[in-house]
This record gives sequence, structure tokens and C-alpha cells, in this order.
Amino acid sequence: MKTHQRLDNTRLSQALADRQLVDPRALKEAAQFSTHSKRPFTEALVSANLVADWELARVVCEIFGLPFLPVDLLQVDMKAAEGIDKDFLIENCLVPIAKHGQVLSIAMPAMVPAEVLGQLAAMTDLTVLPVVGTVNTNRHWISEHLEVQPAAPLPSANGEHEGGDWGSIFDQGDAAVLNELQPPEEQH
Repeated sequence: MKTHQRLDNTRLSQALADRQLVDPRALKEAAQFSTHSKRPFTEALVSANLVADWELARVVCEIFGLPFLPVDLLQVDMKAAEGIDKDFLIENCLVPIAKHGQVLSIAMPAMVPAEVLGQLAAMTDLTVLPVVGTVNTNRHWISEHLEVQPAAPLPSANGEHEGGDWGSIFDQGDAAVLNELQPPEEQH
């Protein structure tokens, strides 16, 4: 798709700077953070409170001519994610919305570079149709549906959870604080 050729972080940074929404130095720092943390550039912008999530999505829609469809406002077809590398989706904050024949609709966290969409198309052998979502709604959907949730500790025979009784941790903390507050001659 020709649209993918235009999707890049440099063009987005320029638009944000031109509109005076984000300071150019902050954009460079967000880009560096994104590279080191392996998170999307747009996620770095929103996480650092450099631009509001919805404002970022609005700007992306305007400059790239893409539709806005946040995942919290639609019903995601869970079958759309089948056969796609979950780690790739998690890392890039992508939510597969639906699959129709050889077309995969994907919600981006505002925007991801064309290379990422190209990788997804190559991995799935599908035509990728991107839409603009928001960083927070995408990340929330991913945390609920793709990321492995830690298992709850199993109760032991005495009714306590494995790994110790949480109440005793607070009791020990309280005792330590009280011990610190007592004059030296009264401490045990």
C-alpha cells in the first residue's frame, strides 16, 4: 500500500514540531528512549506526557490520511491474532482487529513506521490495512488479551498463600518503624 510508504517517525516528529505541540529536543529524547526500550515512538511520546494520546491520534489521522478506530470502541475479532507472533504485536503495540480473506486490519498506537507494517505483512502473507488507534487503548487491550498474566499463588495446606503470609510483611514493617521511633535505651 502506498500509505505505508509515508508512515515514518521523522515525518510525524516534523508535524508535531511544526504545530508546536512538542519541543524538538523532547522529540529527539523520545526517539532515543523508543530505540533503547524497543517501544513505539508514539508510546514514548504519550508515556512522557509530551502530547496527549487523543491529540497524537488526531495529528496522525490528519497528516497520514488514515481513519481513527480505537479498539475500545469496536469489537475485536480474536481470531485475527491467530498465527501472528504475539511478541511482535506486544513490542509494537499493534492490535489485530479483523481478517477478511487476505486483508488484516490492524490498529496502530497512533502510528508505527511503514517498516513495521511491512514486517507484519511479510510474516503473515497478508495485506495489512492500518487504522489509527490510541497508545493507551492498544496497550490496555494487549495487556488483557496477549500478555501472559502471572498466576495467582496457590493456597497451601494451612490456608496461607505460597511465598509467605502478606500480613506478616506489614507486621514486620510496622515493628521496624516503631523500633526506629523508640529512644535508644528502650530498643530491644
